[in-house]
Amino acid sequence: MNTSMTCLLVNISGIVISMTVVSLRAGAAEPEVNRTLGHPHPGLRVALAQLSIEDGNLDHNMRLAEKAARQAARQKADFLNLPEAADWGWLYQHARRDALPIPGKYTDCLAALAKRHKMWVSAGCLEKDGDKVYNSAVIIDRTGRIVLKHRKIDTLPWLTQQLYDRGNPEDIKTVDTEFGRIGLTICADNFNLKNPQRVADQGAWLLIAPHGFAAEESKLEQNSRDYQAHIKKVAGTTRLWVVGTDAVLSPVQGGAWKGWLHSGCSLVARPDGSPAIVAKFKQPDLIVFDIPAGE
Repeated sequence: MNTSMTCLLVNISGIVISMTVVSLRAGAAEPEVNRTLGHPHPGLRVALAQLSIEDGNLDHNMRLAEKAARQAARQKADFLNLPEAADWGWLYQHARRDALPIPGKYTDCLAALAKRHKMWVSAGCLEKDGDKVYNSAVIIDRTGRIVLKHRKIDTLPWLTQQLYDRGNPEDIKTVDTEFGRIGLTICADNFNLKNPQRVADQGAWLLIAPHGFAAEESKLEQNSRDYQAHIKKVAGTTRLWVVGTDAVLSPVQGGAWKGWLHSGCSLVARPDGSPAIVAKFKQPDLIVFDIPAGE
């Protein structure tokens, strides 16, 4: 297949960001990995919205999601992916007070976007469930129905135990969709490769993985390299396509990492561990990629 790339400018909440669309067109042979690895699936167009999430500013963050969905719909995306804790920020210090149930205000917003634009949507969000709070993520179908939820397992307890509780690796699930079987994990879950491997072992071909990779500003370039290496390792080890959507900038407002930033560089990685497309470093971005059908 031949590859073409189009760069567009998008204005999200007053910030001009670049949008990169990569399309695969017939004309040359697909890399062998796409014919031999994974499970049969149709192609799909994924959009990764690399957003600067503001800690504690739910309304602002919902507006970012809405504008990203609008732009992704214009590019005829099938599936829009948002970062980890795209509602409140994953190190929001009042998570236990302000986290919302699922379904709730934030996921209702995402469901409305999915239904309005007739696209699938995934996002990380903080979840209140009784006296527990989880760093969770959801996948929502085109009708606005939540079809999969995951609670983060590796919560970095030394950093976040006062913010939320830990999920159970035994609860990692997949879901059958119009695109085939897909799974969901969150950020540090994937440092333990047994977690994404559970998704592969259940017959999935695609892993959706919202992230929030952060570092001190002086170390942000290395953070971005580490993030890309991390996603590529997950893909190459599990033989999954991996969609890793990271936050960008989004200064942490409190706690031990106060002032740390997110590096961006969201990417789609192929099952052989090679990058298919990478978003910009240290800039809001929206990238769109056509994942080819697999046999």
